[in-house]
Amino acid sequence: MYKWVKSNTSLMIVTIYPSNLTLNSLAAEYFENIRWCMIGIDNKGMKLAIKPVTKREVDLKVFPSENLHKVSIGKGYARISSKNIINELSELLNLNLDGHKFNCDFDEREKLLIVDLKQPV
Repeated sequence: MYKWVKSNTSLMIVTIYPSNLTLNSLAAEYFENIRWCMIGIDNKGMKLAIKPVTKREVDLKVFPSENLHKVSIGKGYARISSKNIINELSELLNLNLDGHKFNCDFDEREKLLIVDLKQPV
């Protein structure tokens, strides 16, 4: 019996480099018109949450500015640069993160991109 393997083109993936988080094209679609986000780490659940923050929310100062991270959009990807977050994740995972890939899913109800840190892809 064969086990059919999912194509990379159908998976949302976040790659963690020493200086940034890079979202593949599928994950980046949720940030198409977004230039800011908030990032949360669930140490117990081993998850990372990336919350898109709209321009309106930024203008209305819905969230403290110190919690906002810049989202850079490229052709087919989105990037969030933050060595501080990478250092926290590296410590949590006890890994030197340099191109590690993790699956993620978008929670429509909570409007969060949830990255599963339990197992690299």
